[in-house]
Amino acid sequence: MREYIKVARVEEVPKNGMKLVKVDNLEILLINIDGDFYAYDNWCPHMGYPLFFGKLEGYVLTCGFHYAKFDVKNGRPLNKTTEKPLRKIKLKKIGSDLVIQLTF
Repeated sequence: MREYIKVARVEEVPKNGMKLVKVDNLEILLINIDGDFYAYDNWCPHMGYPLFFGKLEGYVLTCGFHYAKFDVKNGRPLNKTTEKPLRKIKLKKIGSDLVIQLTF
């Protein structure tokens, strides 16, 4: 099991917004919804396009390429574009740092 890796400070992820970070050649999408933080693999499970270019509205993330919609709280798809969920990455907030644990 890998240790946690610091990827950003809380203030670096805009409120109700997203930040893209790279760790070990992986692109990780950090999401901040009213101070609740989430981390996902940046690639849409539908066709593999980058989610960072999508749109975030509340807890709904829409892929900017084929409009697959996902619930940010759990990564589950919300429309029939895909049945595949987002690949969630374990994230913790420690003080003002955001850290992730890569397990895949």
